[in-house]
Amino acid sequence: MQADQYFTNAVLLYGAGIEAKSTRDFLAEFAPDVKVFVTADQGDIFMPESTIIAPDEVEALCEKGKIGTIVRSAGVSIYKPEILAAKKHGMEVTTNINLWDKFKRKGAKLVAVTGTKGKSTTVKLTETMLACAGIDARLGGNFGVAPLDLDDHEIIVMELSSYQVADLTAQPDFVGFTNLFPEHVHWHNHSLSQYFHDKLNLLRRDGPYAYALGAQAAVNQKVQEALPKYAHELAAPSAELVAALHATMRKSRLKGPHNADNMIIAAKLALGLGASEEGILKGLETFAPPAHRLEEHKISELLFVDDSIATTPEATMAAIASYPDEKIALLVGGYDREQNYDELARTVIGSNVTTLCCLPTTGERMQAAMDKLDHTIDVFAAEGLTDAMAGLKRRDGFDTIILSPAAPSFNQYENYIARGEHFIKLANEIFG
Repeated sequence: MQADQYFTNAVLLYGAGIEAKSTRDFLAEFAPDVKVFVTADQGDIFMPESTIIAPDEVEALCEKGKIGTIVRSAGVSIYKPEILAAKKHGMEVTTNINLWDKFKRKGAKLVAVTGTKGKSTTVKLTETMLACAGIDARLGGNFGVAPLDLDDHEIIVMELSSYQVADLTAQPDFVGFTNLFPEHVHWHNHSLSQYFHDKLNLLRRDGPYAYALGAQAAVNQKVQEALPKYAHELAAPSAELVAALHATMRKSRLKGPHNADNMIIAAKLALGLGASEEGILKGLETFAPPAHRLEEHKISELLFVDDSIATTPEATMAAIASYPDEKIALLVGGYDREQNYDELARTVIGSNVTTLCCLPTTGERMQAAMDKLDHTIDVFAAEGLTDAMAGLKRRDGFDTIILSPAAPSFNQYENYIARGEHFIKLANEIFG
């Protein structure tokens, strides 16, 4: 079915960011006569040839039959009252990814990767390995091009968050699952069990697929229970290839023991897709980490590490483990998603962190977790990154400053990118 035949009633775009603009462009090209509404919970909306409405108008329009389909952006929870009300009135709620699958996939193999942490690195590694093996692959989804903006490729590699897999209808050919930890509870109806259920929806597919699991996912009971019998596990690399991968990793830009696990997942996926061992090793050798993931900047005599993309305690613990020989000043704190910081506090105390700066708002809970334990770490609170960097300028006892917040940025920044860029800007201004 063509898009102009599928959308017989008006479409509502819930969200006004990159995904929504991508969907609007798709509709303009493939269903030009459909009426388009757009709404967002915050921020200014600029969407050409669309009717802007407030969120509290959504249910009334659905009740009157004025809307046929809602295309939600990833950050818009399927548990929002407006979305639940729309479904009650029989509206279809879908996503940019599901529309890509329905109208633009054209037989491309889909590699879908999820997990609480490690997704970005794993998909970038997989794509790089495939490209170096001469295989036509492209990144899309949460990290990369919005799916409806993708050109035609043999293989599409997508990083998918729990927001995106919760109502995913696309059938992947290959699945990577890195690990499963508590996260995003607020989005998933403020329920940890709901988060786990929605995250594992990627594994509950209707058709067969091949999969590669990270070490933590492989022994996670919830992951194992969600795997259907008709899914099959990809073969592990040979012992010789594993040894070569680790030897190459030591000379590459891939850092940390956690990334060794991501490397093996990527290698399994690449092998399953027909990549040569030579291409896989070349991909690892030439790999460039995702922006704001352990991104290093040498300024004066200090090493500044932008790990702004780290939005979980587990990701921050991995960042600390990536620098075992450095004396670290660590900056943590951000938007509160009801995560537990006790284990992170214990990790910090048992590590080579000498200074800890606690940022709003989760920094308060991190500081409270530190106060329960015996330690000699210099812990101080700051009102924001500017205050934090000024505080570090007055201190010493470290050679590496790591921004690895263990929380999202939404309380003070538009996204993790803006937070990371501000961190490096301040580093140059204050320490340069």
